[in-house]
Order: sequence, then C-alpha cells, then structure tokens
Amino acid sequence: MKMKIYPFVFLSLPVALFGCREELPVLDSEKEYITYPTDPQTIEGFFLLNEGNMGSNKCTIDFFSARGGYYLRNIYPESNPSIVKELGDVGNDIQIHDGKMYAVVNCSHFVEVMDVSTAKHLGSVDITNCRYITFNGDKAYVSSYAGPIQIDPEARPGKVVEFDTNTLQITREVVVGYQPEDMVISNGRLYVANSGGYRYPNYDRTVSVIDLESFQVVNTIDVAINLHRMEMDSRGNIYVISRGDYYGNSSDIYVIDSATETVTGNLGVSASQMWIDDDLLYIISSEWSYTDTDNKVSYLIYDTAQGKVVSENFITDGTEADIRMPYGIAVNPETKEIYVTDATDYVTPGYLYCFSPEGKKQWSVRTGDIPAHFAFTTEDFYYNDTPEETTSSAYITKVIEYMPAPGQFVNAMPEYEEGDTQEDMNRKALEAIGNNKRGMVSLGGYGGYITVGFDHQIENKAGLRDFRILGNAFQGASTAASGGSYEPGIIQVAVDEDNDGQPDDGQWYEIAGSAHHDPTQETWYSTSLNAGNDMAFYDDYEIVYQAPDQEPSTEEEQKKYIPWTDNKGNQGYITKNTYNRQAYYPQWIAEKEIRFKGSRLPQNAVDQSGNGTYFVLYPFAYGYADNATNASDESAIDIDWAVDAEGNAVSLQGIDLIRIYTGVNQENGWIGECSTEVSGVEDLHVLGTEIPTR
Repeated sequence: MKMKIYPFVFLSLPVALFGCREELPVLDSEKEYITYPTDPQTIEGFFLLNEGNMGSNKCTIDFFSARGGYYLRNIYPESNPSIVKELGDVGNDIQIHDGKMYAVVNCSHFVEVMDVSTAKHLGSVDITNCRYITFNGDKAYVSSYAGPIQIDPEARPGKVVEFDTNTLQITREVVVGYQPEDMVISNGRLYVANSGGYRYPNYDRTVSVIDLESFQVVNTIDVAINLHRMEMDSRGNIYVISRGDYYGNSSDIYVIDSATETVTGNLGVSASQMWIDDDLLYIISSEWSYTDTDNKVSYLIYDTAQGKVVSENFITDGTEADIRMPYGIAVNPETKEIYVTDATDYVTPGYLYCFSPEGKKQWSVRTGDIPAHFAFTTEDFYYNDTPEETTSSAYITKVIEYMPAPGQFVNAMPEYEEGDTQEDMNRKALEAIGNNKRGMVSLGGYGGYITVGFDHQIENKAGLRDFRILGNAFQGASTAASGGSYEPGIIQVAVDEDNDGQPDDGQWYEIAGSAHHDPTQETWYSTSLNAGNDMAFYDDYEIVYQAPDQEPSTEEEQKKYIPWTDNKGNQGYITKNTYNRQAYYPQWIAEKEIRFKGSRLPQNAVDQSGNGTYFVLYPFAYGYADNATNASDESAIDIDWAVDAEGNAVSLQGIDLIRIYTGVNQENGWIGECSTEVSGVEDLHVLGTEIPTR
C-alpha cells in the first residue's frame, strides 16, 4: 500500500529583475496518483501556489484532489492556452472567494482571477508589487509595496488597494506603513502587518488599522520589527509574526487584542509560517542567523485557548529529517491532516508532505519550485486530460477478472457490498480504472491479480514501448538514492484472437523486467540484502492464504490475522492495522483458502528508521507495474520484453489481454503488505506517445 540555506535577509525575496509572462514555452500539466481516494464531506482538495525563484518566471499552481487521490502539477497553462504561457514571476498568495480563485503574482505586478472549478482566466487586476489578498463581501483588499522591487532606505510607504470582485475594477486605495504584508479583518477593520523590509536596517514595526467604511487608517499599533504573516483566533486575538533581523533579534509571534487594539504579549517562539485551525496555531520555523551561521528548524502547535505550546514537534515519526527547508504549512479543516512544503534549494522542484493529525507521514509528492501557499476548495476541479477521439480507445474497456490476494485495501478499492459476486467486482473494477477513469484498485498481497482487455489489439512497434500501466508509485524526497514508495507488480500479456476473454491456447507470456534477468544488478541490491531481505528471484513461487475464522479483536490477533505459507518453506501473516477496519480477505470468495502461482520478485522495502516507522520501497530498473511514477518512461512497457514459460523471448505482433499481479511478498511494518495498485492502462500508440525502448 502507499500511505504514502537560503536566508532571506530583508524580505521573502531577493533583489532581481522580473520577467514578462510570455517568455517560456507552455508546460504540460502532470497527473500523479499519490494516495487513496476518499469521500470528503465538503473539502474536495486544495490548490498549491508555487512561488518560483525570482526572475525565473516559474510561478505555477498545483491541485490535490482528495476525492481522486491524485496530484496535478502546473494546471494553469493547459487551462488557459491562449492567455499566457505561465502565471508570471513569484506567486505570493492564493485565495478562494465566491467561486473565484485569486493568485497574487508579486514581481509581475498583478492579481490573476480564475474560475475555481476550471482555473480558467476570468481577468486580472494590475497592482504594483502586490503581496497578499483578503476579502470582505464583494470587495478584495491587496497589500502592495507600491514601489519598485529593490532595497532602498528611502523606499516609499506601501498601500492597500481595494477592488470590486464582480467588475475587477480598483475602487479605493489607502497608504499604510512600509512594505505591507499579510492582513486580517475583524469587526469592520482591516489590520495590516508592515515589514519595512526594503528599508533595512530601519524596519517598520507597526500594524496599520483601516476602517473599511471610510477606508482610512484610524490607528497604528507598535508591535515589533519586520512583521509578516497574520492569523486570528475565535476570540478576536490577532497573531502576527515578527521575522526579526536575522542577527541579534530573533523571530517571534506577537498577540494583538482586536477589541482594544493593543499588544497583549508574545509567544516566545520562532516562526516563519503559521496556520490556525480550531484555535490551534500550527507553526513552522526555519530561522537563519548570520550571527550563528545556523538554520534552526521547529514544528510547534500553540493552543490559543489555553495560551500555551501543546506540541514541541507535531511531526512524530522522525520524518521531519527528510525536509530540507520547511516553507509552507496548512491544515485540512475536516480531516486535520497537516501539510508541510519543502522548498529544498529554492531553485529546483520542492516537495509537499502530508501528515496525519497524529504527526505520521502519509505521503509526499514533488511540486513546483518553492511550494508555499494553500487554498482549500469545496468545488471539484474539472481537469480535462482526455485525448482527442480516435477509432479505438486507448484505455481498458473490460475487466476479465479481478482477483486480489488478502490486503488492507481489499473490499474497499473497489468496495465490496454484501451479496456482490465475482461479476459484480469485475464491473466495479472496470468502473474504477476503465476508460481513463483513473480510479484505483488494490491487488492485495503477493499473487493478487487483475486481467483486463481492450477494444482492439495493442500493436507491438519495433523500437518503441507499447503500453503504460498507471499506478501510484512515488519518489521519496530524500535519503536513499532511488527510494520512495514502489510496490512492483509483474505483468503478463496474451493474444485473444477469438475474443473470448481468454488467451489462445491458454498461453500467458510474462514481461521479463530487470529482476527476471539479474536482481544483483539493481542499484539497491546490497542495501536490501544487508537489511536481511530475501533477494532471490523465483519463477516457480506458490503461496496459499487461509481465510480467518473471525475478525480480530485484540492486537495480538491483528498481528496474526490472515496466515500464509509458501512453497519455499516460509510462513507469515497479513496483519490488520488500525487504519483500515474492513475485512481483508476477499469477501466474494467462498473458498477458505486462495492459492497463487507465478514469479516472485526480491523484497524491495527497507526500514530506514530501524524501529519500523519509516520504510523506503525501491524501484526495480524496469519492466514492472507500479514501479515508476506515471510520468516516467519506466512506467511504459515494451511487448518485446515478453518471454514464455521457459524464459525464451517470443515474437508477438500485438496483444489483447494484460494481467498484472503483485510481485513482492513482504510485510512492511505499519504501512502493511506490499500490494500493487493499478489505476489504468494506456495504449501509447493510440495516444501518439513515442517512448524508445531499452
């Protein structure tokens, strides 16, 4: 399964020239399955704004679908092919209001306005050196540095610009402090954090208070130097980050009582970014000190109701060690999952990490450059990645048989309902992954399989890979060279000339991937061997699973949930975890044991933590399902790699059937059994995609 320094001295941006919006070629979006689909109550997912390094013109927007379990990178160009080629230079904020999405693009000096369901361009508002945006009714308020992008001790004061969200016309402006940043609204007043970052070392230290009716500054609150982000709790207390001066003055969070407009104290904690949810303030800090030449990182939770820190580290499984430069944070208001972004080196793609409310890493995914700002949405994002119509479908059109081994997502993906037959489960599997639906099915532990067919024969073209199997493999963000979450499935192909859904002469041919030839050549072979894994490749493997007499009620029974034995003298169990409570043995199977035969791959998972909390699953070089990210060439297969039962290469003009089965037998601590996932199959030739073979 998949659970799956760059110090800023003055501001959150270095000095550079900004680029125009038309300089770069259109980049295609990328879709990657990273976790299992859910059925959210209202939150469909979120948009993530990647800032892009200044001058690179690489601001992009990504989208995570909680319902679909997938991540889309760089959605804007394909949604708007005739408008611009990129969003522009340095994305600084993203918000959703009344069905529209607003991206503040700082160095390109505009606010881009889009339809939240499609990301299609609706208009833009030109605002010089714009920073953050907030809303009140049908009015938007944007903080602006109001001057050129440059360090200048004589830089002019900033301003807040009001525009109408219906007409996108600027209606009013008001001068505030120097280089204003984030804002919050309380009781008809807008509070603006002023940084003075361009005026180093003479930072501003004030919050400007604007009466929204008169649109005049009615108060100025002295707080601390170099103010930045703001949040407000349910009692009207405003929390504002002071970034300090990166020398003797450390960052901190100050508290303003909006009723009295006075500073009531400070938290005494370093902070770079924060997010408030249910009066819990989630705080990340990556504080650089030129005095100590050190970067101190922390992950805190402050309870605003109790007035104290309640967690010194909200990441509890040690995986914070993977994050090079924590940069952005968000908390899902429904699931309470915690999202932390990693800017890595600020010039190459970053990563997004998802943690459970208990602080356990669930998954991570590659993002754009400098991932930073989140906007949760209750609207589904309509992404049209369907290719132009052709005579033949490029995708699965039938599921011949879905037969998983026991596993933690069996009976859930797809969902078994009482009374379902084998035919029902075949139909549900097709509904999930057929016809480019890109849902997902789990094949369970070793041997579990799915057999699929098409409305045509997939051609075997010389020198090219012929089809791609989609899964939910993903690359890890750190540590081990090629590690991540890879649960390889072995692939078989067949010809079905009489179209009866069965291979001619009963002959299946196996795609011989890298481990079929020599597993010792895998780059991670020694690492896995030294970890005590069974690194043998078997072409005559057989396993038998026994149905449990009853569902487990104790922790010990969970550990010995579904027993198995193999023909190599081994035995073990499919364990039951606390995350997936349904039965793991396929409930539509009446027999009390299930037997699978086939090849078995070497064990590819290594516990890097040493205590069962952090497993890295390595990919084989080539030739297997769920063994590479969907965008990678290595998720594509060449029919010429097929061999017969004796291991001899065969010559096939094309294939009609594909069978995929879980190829590794390994239990991986708290993340459970190795279980191949499938979300679709693509005929590359129908799609017009040419990927050279090995």
